Amino acid sequence: MDYIIGSIVTFGFNWAPVGFATCNGAILQITQNQALFSLIGAAFGGNGTSTFGLPNLCGKVPAGMGQDSTGENFNVAQTFGAKTKTLGINEMPVHSHTITEKTAGQTVNFGTPSATNTATATVNASSAQADKNVPTANYWAKGWDAVAQTVTSCYAGAKTVTMASDAVAVNVTTQVTMTGQSFNASNLLAGNTGGSTAFSLAQPSLVLNHCICTQGIYPSRP
Repeated sequence: MDYIIGSIVTFGFNWAPVGFATCNGAILQITQNQALFSLIGAAFGGNGTSTFGLPNLCGKVPAGMGQDSTGENFNVAQTFGAKTKTLGINEMPVHSHTITEKTAGQTVNFGTPSATNTATATVNASSAQADKNVPTANYWAKGWDAVAQTVTSCYAGAKTVTMASDAVAVNVTTQVTMTGQSFNASNLLAGNTGGSTAFSLAQPSLVLNHCICTQGIYPSRP
């Protein structure tokens, strides 16, 4: 049975029959394979003047030429795809990292990024006359002289002493704005996410021997 020159046939054995060559990307001399060169040219390699290349299907899956459903065009001898892939920043799902202190109570220098420290200290008082005699769950108010039955002064316009450190609760909230910047926070430890390991894109496959016909029937164009 004669095959058309340039046709690719799959065999179950690991050698090329007479009139065929293995599709392994080998470079051939044009003078010795003029018929095949006239059909495939140097599309698969070679300099096109004295040499030309065979298709290389080693470890590859053949794809049909033409335009696919997304509008992308595929031409004969075009290669695409990759065996493995490592995700980049733009390809990873949105996720978060946990940031903890390396050592408790350390000072963190945020440097260049915009860091806003908001300290909120609230001292609540009442302008009404005091009617409680315990501080628990109550507020400062106008004093009352029970003997004189008069309101006493409980406030002054200047400070002379310092109250107990826990008399007023202060809450500090730090908000760091990171807009395409990095910061030097040597005392912070960010949890790692990912391992930068490439994953395989190979589909379940069976290795067979693809060979191209070098001697046979020369095809006629329609």
